[in-house]
Amino acid sequence: MRPGNKTTKAIPVISYAAFHVLALVSILSACAPQATISTPMPTVTLIQRDPARTSTPYLTATPRPTATASPTSTQDVVATLASEFEISSLCLFSYLLSNDGAWIGTDCRVSRELIIVNKTSKEKFIVRYEDIIDEPVDGLTLRPLSWSSDNRFLYFTTRCCHYDDNFNNNGSLYQHDAQNGKVNKVLHGSEEPLYFFSKGGERYTYINKYWDVAFGFTLEIGMVEIYTRKNKRIVLQGYTINENVFQWSANENKFAIIIERMVSHTEHTADWKRVLLMIDFTKMDMEIIEEFDRNDLFRAN
Repeated sequence: MRPGNKTTKAIPVISYAAFHVLALVSILSACAPQATISTPMPTVTLIQRDPARTSTPYLTATPRPTATASPTSTQDVVATLASEFEISSLCLFSYLLSNDGAWIGTDCRVSRELIIVNKTSKEKFIVRYEDIIDEPVDGLTLRPLSWSSDNRFLYFTTRCCHYDDNFNNNGSLYQHDAQNGKVNKVLHGSEEPLYFFSKGGERYTYINKYWDVAFGFTLEIGMVEIYTRKNKRIVLQGYTINENVFQWSANENKFAIIIERMVSHTEHTADWKRVLLMIDFTKMDMEIIEEFDRNDLFRAN
């Protein structure tokens, strides 16, 4: 095409008959039922984090909680335990099995007592709330924490509604002997100390966090060998614990936990630095480590 020239397009000519045929086809198509095309719903995939991949487990007031079944089978597990140990299922709210599965210790809030039963012999021990505290208040519980490695001793603690009630011995640690039924008070607590038992039940660490009128934020830290009875206790002024990240070594000879040291403060604010408290049971010693790997607490050692 040359510049400036107009382009003429050929217009097709439709006959009168063909026009009527096309119009009829259009009318029939409009009246016909329309096909429905279903749009598939998008697939939703739920991704659940694997707890085993977490290298920094978070602490709870019961460092060795009873493993619970999935929600669909919890009732079956409770029913099985109730039958095997001949305990009411209403008493299996907070329980702990011994390492060999022969014993169970459970806090029965209905009857206000700690029940210890042997599955085979059905030997039973009862520790009533009033046996531990003269006047147990509402909200008191006796929470099982750990069995010793030989399945003889059950360690439990008190938990109550009053966080710093000295009269109720809140957070004290007790030891029940399955050979004779005796209960010994191992540690006096008043502000719900944190207890960390090794998986094998050979040793434990406790941390009591409180406010000292003279020194302010204070941590009382203890390490205890259950069978040798070796122990050591230190008090750190100007320290606290908030993040609650801890780890036992593979051989359970060392325990590490993140605590915080006050570096400066004003009348209304304070600055803290995270440091690592390393406890060595082979040396029965503790040390503070300034620099550490948060994802592997023992990499600093």
